[in-house]
Amino acid sequence: MENVRADLSAGQAGFMPADRLPTPRIVVPTPVDPAGVIGPRAGAARGGRWRRTSPGLYVPADAEFDQPAQRIVEAGGHLGRYGGVTGWASLHLAGADWFGGTDQDGQDRPVLIAVGPGRQCPDHPGAAFTRHRTAETEVVLRHGVRCLNVHRALLDEIFQLRSLTRAVAAIDMVLHAELTSRSRLRRWLRTVPRTYGLPLMRQALRLASDGVESPRETALRLIWTLHAELPPPLCNVELVDANGRFLARPDLFSPELGLAGEYDGAHHLTVEQRRHDLAREDRLRDHGIEVVTVVAGEMSERRDVVERLRAAAVRAERNQRRGLWQIRPRPDPDVIFRGAALDAPLQCDLSADSGREQPR
Repeated sequence: MENVRADLSAGQAGFMPADRLPTPRIVVPTPVDPAGVIGPRAGAARGGRWRRTSPGLYVPADAEFDQPAQRIVEAGGHLGRYGGVTGWASLHLAGADWFGGTDQDGQDRPVLIAVGPGRQCPDHPGAAFTRHRTAETEVVLRHGVRCLNVHRALLDEIFQLRSLTRAVAAIDMVLHAELTSRSRLRRWLRTVPRTYGLPLMRQALRLASDGVESPRETALRLIWTLHAELPPPLCNVELVDANGRFLARPDLFSPELGLAGEYDGAHHLTVEQRRHDLAREDRLRDHGIEVVTVVAGEMSERRDVVERLRAAAVRAERNQRRGLWQIRPRPDPDVIFRGAALDAPLQCDLSADSGREQPR
């Protein structure tokens, strides 16, 4: 999904860093405090200036909150010494932009909390609980809330999704947020004993790709490879001409075919964006690259999309002109991840988290 930032990179040999969620505005729920220092006094807690989030815990009623982060800390702020927030909620607090806690119908998904076997589930509306065993080495602290680390949270999320396409998209979005890398995730999976969600996660990891920037790009890429049976594309690579001048940054690109694929969401319907899209397509075709665009709503008709992709591949092979374009190299994902993790030691060798408390 090419956007304005791609145009800003024209003519520049650079790398587009991941979109990270900013530190959210949240208030961690506190218990009643007889002194009124770290929490409300008993009388104040019953008044209108405080809101009860769960039994015995409160937040100021007039505090400004960022959602869904506040919803997560309210569900997980009373965990005590065991378990942690996991699934989409842990990944959201880690900064992954695409884990917003809503389902396909826009309804709030429950905050998933791992409590471990044999432990009592806290009373909290909007939370769901799993009793799968949790190791203390999997727990990190984010914004004052116990969370399971990126790899374990991703495994729990995939188990909840129970869909190959959505599982691949979840991995793609964790890679996009630079919370881990495919090789690092692969090494971690080799240490995990047979458990829930593991076969699906392994299958999804084989189909995951670096450079994907939205779940719809994942869906289009899987139709491209699994159904149209075209060569696996590169995702969001920068294409330049023979002199190094920027051409475009297509969602999908096959160097073998000289074929670019684009998924256009609703924002591509504006006049200004459409003018930009047509100019980009002209630049690519002038340099021997065929372009196929799939628009919002079209993905449900998979057979039609497959036919269009295959027809575009035939045109691309017939019209391709070598030497008019090049792919601008980008950094190795493992190098990026290591660079982002140098500010703190890892909790353990295979963990994707630093284990430190993030600032609030």
